[in-house]
Amino acid sequence: EFFLYSERDRKAVELCKARDYKFPEITGWIRAVPADFKLVSQMGLSETGILTSASDYHIFLKLRKTRAQAMNAYLDVVKAALDNGVIPRCHFEDVTRADYEGFVLPFAAELMKLAKRYNKPVKIRLCDTLGFGLPWPAVSLPRSVPKLIYGLRRLGVRSEWLEWHGHNDLHKVQVNATTAWLYGCSAANASIFGIGERTGNPPLEALVVEHAQFKGQTTGVNYAAITELTEYAGCELGFEIPHNYPLVGKDFNVTRAGIHADGLLKNEEIYNCFDTQKLLNRPVRVAITD
Repeated sequence: EFFLYSERDRKAVELCKARDYKFPEITGWIRAVPADFKLVSQMGLSETGILTSASDYHIFLKLRKTRAQAMNAYLDVVKAALDNGVIPRCHFEDVTRADYEGFVLPFAAELMKLAKRYNKPVKIRLCDTLGFGLPWPAVSLPRSVPKLIYGLRRLGVRSEWLEWHGHNDLHKVQVNATTAWLYGCSAANASIFGIGERTGNPPLEALVVEHAQFKGQTTGVNYAAITELTEYAGCELGFEIPHNYPLVGKDFNVTRAGIHADGLLKNEEIYNCFDTQKLLNRPVRVAITD
């Protein structure tokens, strides 16, 4: 996903297109203004994200618009995308602080009308911009991730048109993403090792393993690539991953405590919850300290 209004990102798009990979798919990210959409056409992309901020903080204080003005501007760019055969992906920015009944659902309803009229997908990305979402159905809207998704599904938004985009401000990034999956959101955005704006996004490697816990191992997925990615990021990108970081840290499956080490030496399964050698090519280890 590239910010097309940035010359640097446009150059990156060309480099990625030259690779001619099927996955990951190259998509754009634009503001809801006509000038930005022209860049999508120029780059020849088949899908683009469109910033459609949902909360009053963004609409009133950032965009300096009324809700009606903002919605109309958003819809104009969505229509332009559909007119040009581009799949729009509307980013409901700050959705966990937005007026769900007063703006989120009415805007989503208008998008679904366009999807029906054009017979094309209109995707919705639910952006928990400040990590304010909570994974429990008993929580009030707009903070409840289950309720956010349930309401959109009832409105008629297809599961495959829904994405979750979380941040880790309150240490809920992983559980919120998996909750979104469970309640009918087909896609969860992720980044390697959770690196992202401020506190970061759901870690890609964690979601891959989480998916395996839900659905079983997927044929064609090389889970050991997680370990290879860790080594590459350290050597080539200069990433410094904490030693105790889950799944990829240097010591994530190393036991030091004496009684734990004793149990591990007797049977690995006592203190290793899955076969790290088989799945990640990371044998369990015991470290001796003084």
